[in-house]
Amino acid sequence: MEEIRRSYCGLCHPRCGTLLHLKDNQVVKVTGDPDHPVTRGIICQRGHLMPDHIYHPQRLNYPLKRKGERGLGLWQRVSWEQALDEVAERLSNLREEFGPETLAFTHGTKRTYHWDARRFFNLFGSPNTCGANNICMCPSYATEYATYGGMVWSDIMGADCVVVWGSSPYKSEPTGRYLQLVEAGKRGARIIVIDPRRTKEAETADLWLQIRPGTDVALMLCWIRLIISEGLFDQDFVEKWTNGFEALKEAARAYSPEKAAEITMIPQDLIEKAARIYAETRPAVILWGYGLDKQGVNATQCARARAILRAITGNLEVQGGEIFSKAGEIGKVLNDEDLEMNEAMPPVQRAKQLGIDKYPFFGFPGWEKNIAANKKLPSGYVGAPEAWHCNVAHARDVFNAAVTGRPYPVTAMITLANNPLLALPNTMRVFEALKSLRLYVVMDYYLTPSAALADYVFPASSTVEQSELWLTNDFCMACPKGIEPLYERRNSYYFYRELGMRLGQAEHWPWKSIEEVYDHCLAPVGLTFQQLVEQYGIFGKRQYRRYEQFGFGTPSGKVELYSSIFKDLGAEPLPVYREPLWSPAGSPDMTRQYPLILITGSRFMPMYHSEQRQIEKAREKMPDPLVTLNPQTASDLGLAPGDWAAISTPQGRIRLKVTTSDAIHPKMVDLQHGWWFPERDQKLPELFGVFESNANLLCPDDPEFCSPEIGSWPHTALLCKVEKA
Repeated sequence: MEEIRRSYCGLCHPRCGTLLHLKDNQVVKVTGDPDHPVTRGIICQRGHLMPDHIYHPQRLNYPLKRKGERGLGLWQRVSWEQALDEVAERLSNLREEFGPETLAFTHGTKRTYHWDARRFFNLFGSPNTCGANNICMCPSYATEYATYGGMVWSDIMGADCVVVWGSSPYKSEPTGRYLQLVEAGKRGARIIVIDPRRTKEAETADLWLQIRPGTDVALMLCWIRLIISEGLFDQDFVEKWTNGFEALKEAARAYSPEKAAEITMIPQDLIEKAARIYAETRPAVILWGYGLDKQGVNATQCARARAILRAITGNLEVQGGEIFSKAGEIGKVLNDEDLEMNEAMPPVQRAKQLGIDKYPFFGFPGWEKNIAANKKLPSGYVGAPEAWHCNVAHARDVFNAAVTGRPYPVTAMITLANNPLLALPNTMRVFEALKSLRLYVVMDYYLTPSAALADYVFPASSTVEQSELWLTNDFCMACPKGIEPLYERRNSYYFYRELGMRLGQAEHWPWKSIEEVYDHCLAPVGLTFQQLVEQYGIFGKRQYRRYEQFGFGTPSGKVELYSSIFKDLGAEPLPVYREPLWSPAGSPDMTRQYPLILITGSRFMPMYHSEQRQIEKAREKMPDPLVTLNPQTASDLGLAPGDWAAISTPQGRIRLKVTTSDAIHPKMVDLQHGWWFPERDQKLPELFGVFESNANLLCPDDPEFCSPEIGSWPHTALLCKVEKA
């Protein structure tokens, strides 16, 4: 007899409501929950693969301890108690010898609770948490807090114009933003797509601007110039609620449509037409896109210029526009910042955060300024900036310290929901750093290439084996576990609480389970987690233009077109365009040897980042790593679909299988990212084939390639050459 239980997916960022179909107490099928008030029964390919994920034979089910030399692939099963005791003892000894800053942490996409890691590290005394923050939403998050006091979420369903800039929701968020975009188009909203590739969204858009990768700031400055010069900005809002308008006008003056066309490779008439449609069609939104955060030197200023465009056109905090405030009682629910215990980190330890000498805005100094401005607002109006999003050490400096011992030794590292060998650039330096650690601890679903180098590996529970809150500005949804954790899998809260209890933190972990934590978070709205499960969730009543009552969460209380926080921390206070170092215009000599423009990081279903490579049904859909070339480019290079090609930059060389499409420009190359091969040998030198098709081997992270404000490294806007492998 079949039993059906409510749960959620969580195999990518949204927490889509699901129904688990069980037979003999085993999940045999997953369908969407039609009663879920947010996702309404829709799930994507990943959700349907959940049973394969839960029961996959390669899942980690018990703690493992390394035997012999690192990388030999020899393990012994141990108990949680033994593994935690030994890790705690070794961490205690290393802290005594080198100080708490010797421990670092890498995290990635949201498979764990994140705040629990931050709480543990703050109590331990180490400021050195890092990961992919510098290139994935977090640059936008921190920068928008500095500009208008919060990160916006676009009201696509109410907008009359939607600009899809550097993202493809069809691949990255098919159950959410993509469906909203389709509905917006059906009711007549104007759709503008700005992307080097002709994406699914571009095929049906009103306008598609095929931009040269890495030049988006130049286009944004052109739009700002045109909107100001033609009087298309919201004059009343700009006068009352912004500062630095005249300075902004001067900063954009040089970026005429003619100049922008020359820089971006977009025809001038399209640039002008798109800018006017966006400015004249209100309300309008510009969607956040990963493509802007990963372009290196210009990433931070992309976020600044996009925020400024939203503000001067009067689209902030209006229905159908860009929303950053909390809706009604949703603001009472405690968020991650309330749980992180950042106050536990003393100033002397904050000052040791690796990378803040170069990038203070993205560490404690910038976060302290952002949160001080936020705290001037009424409680619950705009959520405080969460430290795990925008207050991190720089990964390059952390891994350099592990290799060189300078400015002090990093000797221990914990990794959860991350695979550093596939998440970070300069892969060989990451590899060298992981090998050099005295203690490396990983918690994951599977034995990844990074986990294969660990001393201890802990088994992580699937999302359906653990409870969670899905908290946004508009709703708080209960995400109940559908089954009890199998074998000895555990959630990240259990891991950090147990480790913290062994390291003198017992009084700061009063909740025995994650459900008790959520009872604490929901107490201000008079609910327990179980009560929230029973009613699915709560929705807040949206109010608009509340800045007219409270102002903005910035030092001036206004939208800072001229950022005082950036200026105070030595960064450019106004948007500025920098030509990427490896580009046709930035390196003409190099272009002769590496004539093609490289894009990496493209999403593809049903994989997510470096995940799902083990699942047979997923590999049937995408068995090999692909490089996409324009048909003419492939022909000129003597390549045909199905051939294996070698792609190289001055940083490295990898091989991928060729596919062709006229959706890609003849001068561009588009690589899938995150590739490794779980079916191969875990032992060195094979290490699951991590050095064969890993796009990050091509990507540099030296300071001259990174944004000077927060150190975003480039995964796009690079130069490469392609040859037959």
